[in-house]
Parts: sequence; C-alpha cells; structure tokens
Amino acid sequence: MDDMEILDVEDGKDKDFNISVKNAFKLHCRDTEEVHLFCAKKPEQKQRWLKAFENERRQVQLDQETGFSITEVQKKQAMLNASKQHHTGKPKAVTRPYYDFLMRQKHPTLPTMVPQQQVFMLAEPKRKPSNFWQNISRLTPFRK
Repeated sequence: MDDMEILDVEDGKDKDFNISVKNAFKLHCRDTEEVHLFCAKKPEQKQRWLKAFENERRQVQLDQETGFSITEVQKKQAMLNASKQHHTGKPKAVTRPYYDFLMRQKHPTLPTMVPQQQVFMLAEPKRKPSNFWQNISRLTPFRK
C-alpha cells in the first residue's frame, strides 16, 4: 500500500475505464501503473473509505517518524490471528456426528457383546394415513 496513490473520482464517465461511475475512488500503483477502481453504494461510504485511507497514511508517517516497526514474526502472527474466525453471539450446540448417524439409521445394529436378554425392540409408532382429501371433499360446495 505504500506505493499506492488514492485518487478521488468525480461522478460521471471515467477516462481510464471508459464507464460511468458514481461514488468511486481509485488506487493507482506508481510502480506498475496498475489502476483499481472501487465504487461505494453511498457517498457517505466513499467518504469513510477516503478518510480511512488518509488516517492510515497519517499513522504510517507517524510510525516512521517515531521508529516504530513490526518484526516478520509479529506480522505472521497477526495474519494468523486475523485469519481465524471469531464467532460472536450464542455458541452452537456440540454435535456428535457418529452418534447422530447411528440414531438416524433405519435398522441400527447392536454390538455382539450385548446379551440377547438385554435387547429390547422399540418400534416407532405408525402414522395414521391423512384424511385430508376426504375432509376437503366433504367441505367443498362444488359437487358434480
């Protein structure tokens, strides 16, 4: 970012990309002459971005004046910490995938070590067939 220049772009046709832009700014790399165009949804967002870039430049300049520097190890640690996802809000319930898999099986198997006297067969209750169509036909006033 040190060799990048931030340019505020006026609304209208952009000369580099030949497109109409609104709430846009450019990042121009002085070394490679690359230009990146960014468009914000609202003018307030654009101003926030430009202000953030300005604050970042000011902070870098202040750090250089005071001799502040970060080692490579600290940079790698910061990138590692930033890449880790930080969950906010309520934690999710602990899942037990294998147990859940066993519970969803239609025909579960039991270990062979369990004596047959201790095995009970539990069946799910059978559903009654829906009588929706019988009820709806009784309620409909249109009969042939």
